[in-house]
Amino acid sequence: MATTLDPGSLTTSYGLIFRQLAALTWQKKPWPPSRVARLLWSGLTSLGTQRKIVHLLRAEPFAELARKKPEFAFKYATLDYLAIGLTAPQRAASFLHHYTRLHKALPVPVLRHMLQSDVTLHRIPTQALHCAITMGMSEPVENEGEMSLNMRVDGEIVSVLSFTIVPGPVVRSRAEDVVLVTRVQGVKGCFPQIQATTKALCDVAPAHLLLAALQGVANALGITEFAAINATMQRSTNLVDPGLRFDKSYDEFFCGLGFAQTPEGFFMSPIPIPDKPLTCIKPGHKIRTKEKRAFKREVQSACAAFLRGMHPAFSSHPAA
Repeated sequence: MATTLDPGSLTTSYGLIFRQLAALTWQKKPWPPSRVARLLWSGLTSLGTQRKIVHLLRAEPFAELARKKPEFAFKYATLDYLAIGLTAPQRAASFLHHYTRLHKALPVPVLRHMLQSDVTLHRIPTQALHCAITMGMSEPVENEGEMSLNMRVDGEIVSVLSFTIVPGPVVRSRAEDVVLVTRVQGVKGCFPQIQATTKALCDVAPAHLLLAALQGVANALGITEFAAINATMQRSTNLVDPGLRFDKSYDEFFCGLGFAQTPEGFFMSPIPIPDKPLTCIKPGHKIRTKEKRAFKREVQSACAAFLRGMHPAFSSHPAA
């Protein structure tokens, strides 16, 4: 059934969208008119969702962020937002769903902290390195996911996993909430640190530890399904050195974890990610495999426990 918008409400929504776009033109570095026009078109073609976004951004701490960064309300309008191939309504719905979900789950001071700087979820003590997993808004690459989990070694980020909480239909899921992973990447120039970190942390690579941490985040929020993009959907595919193998970073990574690929190209998995049966592990590797799995479960539980400690609402979701 078609939805009929109230004329007064429609006029107000148009006015709010125009005011937001006008704010972009008054910045120190004004946006090109062509880009503003594209944002306007995207806002008007997704008017119902844009109205909800405008309403959400009136609430703190989003209102504060929108005043500082007027483009925040329209970041979903870029064609490569989150993943190549998503429609404008899917991008808008993902943006709205992510921040609505966090606004319901987190108290304003905690959410404000996450929007302004990283929060340390878990510190991993080692003899040689100071390792920590932090979470915050994705920066400086903002279109590859709304939030990022970062592996920091001696204070420096060496590996990043970016994600967004999207509505199930965006990835053809029946779940109400799905954690969509859109970026898994080691920081350029940090390969030696990544190698050293892997060796120091039970031979578990930072990407795998960040995925374990994300399971803890999802568990604290009561989310039970993962989705991940494939290599051709990654927005940087056409922007990087053609010699780089994005299929190894995405397709082989998620296939190796047992994610199933859908006809639309997404990799899907329940949370927690099922372990391969030990009968599939090569002889002589089983003890080491058990140690690695126990370490990842420890990281997962620690991240979930940290979030539960931040707000009583998380306590209703049992640990995995």
